[in-house]
Amino acid sequence: MARGSQRDRRWLRHIGPILMFGAFPCAGLLAQAQADVSGMSRFTDRGFGFSFWYPTAWKVEEEPVDPRVKGGWFAHAKLIKELDVVDPEMEGKDGADGVIIQELLAPTGLTELGHTMSASPVGIDQRYLFDGRTHRWVYAQLSEAPDGAPPQAHPVDIKKMWKTMGGLPIFVGAKRGGADVIVPLDASHFLAISTMQAGGDLDHNYLATTVVSTHQDAGKPASEQVQAETIHRAAIKLGAIGEMVGFWYKDSEHVYDRNGELLPGANPKTFALVDGSNASFATDGVHVYCVLGVIPGADPKTFVPMGEFTAKDAHHTYDTGYGLKIDGLPAEK
Repeated sequence: MARGSQRDRRWLRHIGPILMFGAFPCAGLLAQAQADVSGMSRFTDRGFGFSFWYPTAWKVEEEPVDPRVKGGWFAHAKLIKELDVVDPEMEGKDGADGVIIQELLAPTGLTELGHTMSASPVGIDQRYLFDGRTHRWVYAQLSEAPDGAPPQAHPVDIKKMWKTMGGLPIFVGAKRGGADVIVPLDASHFLAISTMQAGGDLDHNYLATTVVSTHQDAGKPASEQVQAETIHRAAIKLGAIGEMVGFWYKDSEHVYDRNGELLPGANPKTFALVDGSNASFATDGVHVYCVLGVIPGADPKTFVPMGEFTAKDAHHTYDTGYGLKIDGLPAEK
């Protein structure tokens, strides 16, 4: 199926993590959590050396590849395989749910041409490489940044980085608006993970967090509990379990915020939008919620939305557009 038109989209950009590790060992499998998350299945590619979790109702398809890499985004890399992880009910439709995973071999580091190939005014050509002398990952900006910053290179602070549940780094991709992320399995084996969903959907990020290497010494995996929580969060965000309620999600036992994190104290049996046409405010009959969390003191019996980010009850007016304001003043923390 054609994917070219879906690859250059606008996305939200996330800070990518870096983890220092060395080369692939020749043998040995990493002990992985035997997580049993309803609605999710694990796919393992032992040839390239990784696994990930995805909704059981979706399917994993191997697409024909051009070994020179489709579109030329990844200069000097060899495209080994492309996996499309798709919701069959949405396949072929605009806005289809799904994730594209490209397996890339780049012995000298992965170069991604986010500016040269897309001619994007906000794109950057960049490179990730592992410095064998210092045993550190290095980020190299190869083209002038949108703010005018010249090309530069610097080591990455691994302490501040976002990682997969397998302890692997998640780098920021070069495509416009954060259209992809990069997960290095070692100094020469990389995964480029992007979403098929237009309009800023982040399916690729949630799936990327479940990636684990099947080789030793390629990152330190999280505990089994954390891995199970990570898979469960991906299940919520990818629609494998529960249902979406405005900015929130719920299943039979819990309510979750827009990031798939547990919303403490919220009752899933009574949790619903205050107004069915406004996705910004919800209540469980005890508390009123906005995207920022509980609105302190709000009365669910008299609470009425006035606009996308404004509302009132019998006692106060509320504005959640730029932080929570009650009667025009910032809410007390």
